Amino acid sequence: MDPNNQIENNQENAELIDAYLLGKLDSDELAEFEERMNLFPDFRQMVKEQKALMQSVEESNLKNLLDDFHSEIKDEPEKKGISRGWLALAASFLVLIGVSTWAILNSGNSPEKVFAANFKPDPGLPTTMGTSSDYDFYYGMVNYKRKEYDEAINRWEPLYANNPDNDTVVYFLGVANLANGNPRQAEKYLQLAKNKTNSVFYEEVRHYLALSLLKGNKIEEAKAVLENSESSSNIVLLKEINAL
Repeated sequence: MDPNNQIENNQENAELIDAYLLGKLDSDELAEFEERMNLFPDFRQMVKEQKALMQSVEESNLKNLLDDFHSEIKDEPEKKGISRGWLALAASFLVLIGVSTWAILNSGNSPEKVFAANFKPDPGLPTTMGTSSDYDFYYGMVNYKRKEYDEAINRWEPLYANNPDNDTVVYFLGVANLANGNPRQAEKYLQLAKNKTNSVFYEEVRHYLALSLLKGNKIEEAKAVLENSESSSNIVLLKEINAL
């Protein structure tokens, strides 16, 4: 192996790196893989990036725990003996919402303050390598998680051009543009995403669209977007906008 040769950034290498990170290589394959990392800086960087993406899965764990908690309360309201851990988590969550709302309502509301208090970029998705378009989306997501929003947008815009019905790409283009300080462009994508009412991102789309409208001082439009939402974050945001 010539260390001066550049390692190709393709699906085969991505799957090999996945196997390494998941501990699926046997001793011979592992030795060969580690030698390859030592010889090729580009390949070593690919491993580092893929490992960072896998670790990002942990970012979604808290959301999943909260979803499970609310499901448990909704489905079994009579159930006793909820663990102290669940109670502590729920209490912390409610206190966080309460403090945030209090701070907004008692410090002089403005669209900018409401935006700042409620905007946090979507943590992103773990993406399995598959087709060529999935591969491009995957590396765009790596950029997105690193807050390299320009790079992520540049990777995702061709995917949108080729398939404007892909609700995932449209949604993340909206959020990435909003995080990158481009609320008008964000509004464009999120308005498109809002038309996809069956999307798993529908409530999140309404949240970020309202924030992008708020950035443009379109307060009444932001209220209309959030009307009748059952999402707790959207309910809190609507209350804060109504207080403007």
